[in-house]
Amino acid sequence: MTSFDRFDLALLQALQRDARLTLGALSEAVSLSPSQCSRRLARLERDGIVQGYALRLDPQALGLAVTAFISISMDKSRMRRPADAVGALLARDEVVECHTVTGDHDVFLKVVVESLGALSAFLAEAVSPLDGVQNVATQVAMDTLKCGGPLKLS
Repeated sequence: MTSFDRFDLALLQALQRDARLTLGALSEAVSLSPSQCSRRLARLERDGIVQGYALRLDPQALGLAVTAFISISMDKSRMRRPADAVGALLARDEVVECHTVTGDHDVFLKVVVESLGALSAFLAEAVSPLDGVQNVATQVAMDTLKCGGPLKLS
């Protein structure tokens, strides 16, 4: 694990709150010169700590009214290549997160779609036909209270 000093942590914290900060504003926020700030940021990017900068959109404003969490159990003995099944899901625009997990299920998806009908179609077209699907459990979010929050930094 990479070790971070207080300036690294301050940089990461400030960027998590607002990734659009200019170098000048960022250097002021963490009490470093712009050149020191730039070098540290370049190192954090090069080391893969900062993986990118993203834009968050409001799904509701874009007509994407349904967020669902789908847990999938797989019978690996019925699968040709488990990685191919997950790869097919990753290629779908509806899938905004995909995790392999411990417990009763193997794969956990976060899906954002226009409607319950679109969710039903996604399940029928993308999930059910996968090799080795044994069980599917779907939960629909009623409200999103927090999404994409900053990571806790020590």
